[in-house]
Amino acid sequence: MSNRERPHEYRQIITKALCGRGRKFCQEVHHVPAPDNINAILGAWVINHSYTAIKKDESVEVSGSYDINIWYSTKGNTKTDVVKETVNYEEQIPLIVFDESLQDSTLEVNVSVTQTPSCVEATLSGSEDIVVIRVEKEFVAELFGETKICVAVYPDEYSDVDDKGVYNESESGVHSDQYDDLDPELIIDDLND
Repeated sequence: MSNRERPHEYRQIITKALCGRGRKFCQEVHHVPAPDNINAILGAWVINHSYTAIKKDESVEVSGSYDINIWYSTKGNTKTDVVKETVNYEEQIPLIVFDESLQDSTLEVNVSVTQTPSCVEATLSGSEDIVVIRVEKEFVAELFGETKICVAVYPDEYSDVDDKGVYNESESGVHSDQYDDLDPELIIDDLND
């Protein structure tokens, strides 16, 4: 008798599962006051990134900050210096929610930075009193929580079988003597040669 022909029941199981996911690529432009007597921008980079995340309605709100360091030349390109600007930000990552029946008390938000904030462009504005910095970053948000799943249960099918004998060799077509000829010393890498 196949599983389709056997009587079965359905039960609900409460389990922790991935219930929502979202991704957001962000580009921001920051205007940093230029230091006095700046001649040229020699480089810019982003460090000290930190953030927190919370679920807010149908999205995840990421709040964080990072430092922008701008390396520049001054005094007729004879000296260099670095100026630091701390930037705060908030991003909303929209979620695709897989399960609307989540229990809010069990929600867990997990945010990963797939592209750390990095400076992709640094230029002096036309008036040379502002440094324009373009920063890119990317986040992936996952929402975990307790949810219900429905499973088919065959209560009488395995009632007299212990855990070690769940699968009958004759039903599966696999017999233990089929593995007697296998070489336990064979390594998968040897097969590629």
